[in-house]
Amino acid sequence: MKRITHLTGISLLLAVTVLAHPWQKSDFSGTWVLDKDKSFSNGAGFDQTMTITHKNDAFKIEAKQKTARGEQAITEEFTLDGKVSEYNPPQPPNARGKRTASWLPNGRTILVNDEVSADGKVIRQVSRKMTLSADGKTLTVDLFIDDSRGSFESKRIYNRAG
Repeated sequence: MKRITHLTGISLLLAVTVLAHPWQKSDFSGTWVLDKDKSFSNGAGFDQTMTITHKNDAFKIEAKQKTARGEQAITEEFTLDGKVSEYNPPQPPNARGKRTASWLPNGRTILVNDEVSADGKVIRQVSRKMTLSADGKTLTVDLFIDDSRGSFESKRIYNRAG
């Protein structure tokens, strides 16, 4: 009985220690190159390179994206605080966007949710789950898109450059 009480006490101490220790948040900073062979559902000819600048909860993405329609530069900035922020989406011209971005508990994944409205109606919802591998060499972006064309899902796998 004494041994069971002792083991229970040790187990409880370990559980409290693990729960009280904050998880380490990953740093997503770097240049990321799309691995076209591992990615799927991104459209013919799709290619992308991203440079991410990440400090604390400030997150900036500068990307060059190539599609069948040509090349496009994309810049996004957001804060990983779970609060709703407004932004101006590039399409359509009169659109307004609302975004939330937050950490998931593992400290290696962030979730970004966008809602785009035009003329007072929601026209697109996009959720991005961005996960950094344990070794920090691979970034996986799961995209879920709902708009007037329907619902779509794609996966983009990026390798850290350099």
